[in-house]
Amino acid sequence: MNAVDAEVPVRETEGAEGPRRADAVRNREKVIAAAEQVFAERGVEAGIPEIAVRAGVGKGTVYRNFETKDDLVAAILIRRLNRFDEDILEALESEDPGAAFREAMRKAAARASDLTFPAGIYWPGKSTELDETKARVKDHMTRLVRKAKREGAIRKDAKVDEIWTLFGGVCRTLGDAGEKDPGVWRRHTDLVVDAFRPPVN
Repeated sequence: MNAVDAEVPVRETEGAEGPRRADAVRNREKVIAAAEQVFAERGVEAGIPEIAVRAGVGKGTVYRNFETKDDLVAAILIRRLNRFDEDILEALESEDPGAAFREAMRKAAARASDLTFPAGIYWPGKSTELDETKARVKDHMTRLVRKAKREGAIRKDAKVDEIWTLFGGVCRTLGDAGEKDPGVWRRHTDLVVDAFRPPVN
């Protein structure tokens, strides 16, 4: 065997690695999407076998990506938070941070009104990655609120935790009620945002 022949198996292995990795990513996303649907229909108590069937993969594929069901629930929440984070980062680039803050919250509400998985998820589990994602989103929101305060668009004494409390309450209440009307979600979101406008003297 010459040097050229010896290299051929290596190239084939490397070439196959890309598709295998792409398949793994697709399967992971399929599992997350299937879990959202199954949990919406059956609750968080639904089993992994049902999720695997819905995703069109084997149970082994689910467990290779998520060792426990808690890991799967955390992955759903992390993906949603990352979408919200993208909206906040976009808002930070705006020259009108007050309007951008409102728009970011409206986008989050629009997604919540269309979620197959309940917006107010009661999950007592723990996840380091989820905690880190929450901290990152909170940091970006803090920067946005600080910027809006400098422009006089948000009251000086507003705290990000207060925003989470009010908006989270809206999401949980409307989610539990099964509310799907985007207009209702939008109105309640505007009421939350308006609560943080500077007082009129």
